[in-house]
Parts: sequence; structure tokens; C-alpha cells
Amino acid sequence: MVESFALSGNWGWNFARKEYVWSSGLYRLFGIEDGSIRPDYELFRSLIHPEDRTIVEDASQILNEGILSDHTFRIIRPDGTMRVVLSRGDVYFTPEGRPAGAAGVVLDVTGEQRVSLAIRAQNERQRAIFEHGMIVAWVFTADGEVLHAPGWCELTGLAPEDLQRNWHLPIVAEERAEVLRQHALLRERRQPYTLDFTAQVARGGRTTFRTLVVPVLSGTDTIREWAGLTFPPTATLGEAAVEVGADLHHQIRGSHLRAARGLLDWTLADLANASKLSLSTIRRLEEDADGPLARSRFAAVDALRQAGVGFRLMEGSIAVAQIR
Repeated sequence: MVESFALSGNWGWNFARKEYVWSSGLYRLFGIEDGSIRPDYELFRSLIHPEDRTIVEDASQILNEGILSDHTFRIIRPDGTMRVVLSRGDVYFTPEGRPAGAAGVVLDVTGEQRVSLAIRAQNERQRAIFEHGMIVAWVFTADGEVLHAPGWCELTGLAPEDLQRNWHLPIVAEERAEVLRQHALLRERRQPYTLDFTAQVARGGRTTFRTLVVPVLSGTDTIREWAGLTFPPTATLGEAAVEVGADLHHQIRGSHLRAARGLLDWTLADLANASKLSLSTIRRLEEDADGPLARSRFAAVDALRQAGVGFRLMEGSIAVAQIR
């Protein structure tokens, strides 16, 4: 009954009597009319794709050495169609240790191979997109648990075993609770949504990300899962933009501060008030004056960030952009 679906067949070989037989299912699997031809091992090998034939044992290896391994290979039927099969077999020995016979089963795994190749191709596509734009694909359960997020662990340094429960750990502490609250709230609305947040990346510094999440429906009204993409809003081909961390604040110069003020339409006094620094300190920072201004620069940059300006490291240079 199993063989009637043309998905499997078996064969047997008695070395002493030189009897080699195929089951009806094996004839069907190979696309040959049952009993229309006398089978032998060379016919079996002739149906194997030429590129795969060398991986399968020849007759002498089975008869003389008793070698017969499991293999997956392609076959070409007489009508020209190609299938992928899994072959498994055993050699039987006499009490003296000589090969006496062999038997095996052949399974059609074409469908499984196609699925495997499709999954591999999809993973390669996601990998290429991730490498060029730090774009991470997500799959969440209907309740919001992470099922799939290739690249997120690599991007943030999060341990793979922590992905399901603690995917949010790379989000900066001051934003994490609100981001989780918003995720839960927006899921309840059962509509697509977007969220922006800042996360610590593995190679140092912070990056602002935007996440787009959409429901995947089962039928008309049941949400089977959620799918999403996370990406830097300023992602470009080549080196992605990474938020400048505290260790690189010294690279933010007066020109960057002036550009940031210009984006916000702030005066020197506005920046001084927001950063709780003196007007003279702000002026010295923008003039790149010498002196112990590291702490003051941090305060000024933080005030600008809080107002919606981002400082991004792009291809070795610092870019200034209004991100909200």
C-alpha cells in the first residue's frame, strides 16, 4: 500500500544465486513499467544522475567488500523527469564473513529537498539584506513571543538561547519598559504598527531602529502570528549608520553641534538651557576650544539627542540627522 503511492520501493540481491529483484514500487518510482525489463545493479546505477553516480558504490564494492552506504542522489527517469531519492541498504554475510547478499529501500524525497532548498534560498536572501542594511526579519507568536529573528543576536551580541525570552535586552535601559509596553498595547489593536527604539549593538555604540510589525491571519479574523522587520531608519547600502557612543564623543566637533542646533532651530542659549551648561561653555564647545570639556560635550550631545537629533557614524565620518 505504501509503495502504491510511488514514493518508495525496495530491492534484494542474492549473490550466490545471482538473483536481483525490484519491487513493483521501485519500478514505479524509477518510471519503468513493472516487469518490463530485467533489473540488475548496473541498470540501477545507470538511472542515477551522472554527477551523483560516483558517490554510489559499484557492484564490486558490494560483492567483494560488502560496502553499502546510505546516499541521497538524483535519478533521471526514462521520460526525462528527475527525482531526488534516499537510498538505504544493508549487506548480509555468511558465518565465515563473506558477503552473501544485500537488500535496500529507496524513498522519494523530492518534495523535502525542494522545501529544504527553498528555505536555504530564503535564509540566503535574508542574510544578504541583513549584511547590507542591518535589516532583521522577525516572527512572533500571537502572544508576542519571538520565534525567529535571524541576525538580531549577531547584531546586538545577544546569546541565541536568550532570544525567545530576552530579545529586548539590547534596547537601552531608559527605553526598554516603554517599548515592551507599546508592543503589548499595539498588538491588542490587531493592526500593523511601527515602533522606534535605540539598541546597543555588538560592535559598540548605539543605533536607532524602527520596527514594522504586521499580523499574519489564519482565515479572516484569527491572528496566527506576527511578522516584522527591524532596520535603522537611515540604513543605506554599504556601512550602516551606527549611533556614536560615549567612547566616540570626542569626535563630535563644534561643526556637528552647530549643525544639530540648526536642525532644531535652537540658539546658543537654547542649547545652554537644555544641557544645563553655561552660555560660555556652549560657545567654547562650538569653537573647539581646548580644555577639559569632555563632560560638558557629553551633556550637550545628550540634550540634542533628547530633542530628536542623532549623531551617526557612517563610513568613518559623523553625520547629523533629525530622527524624530
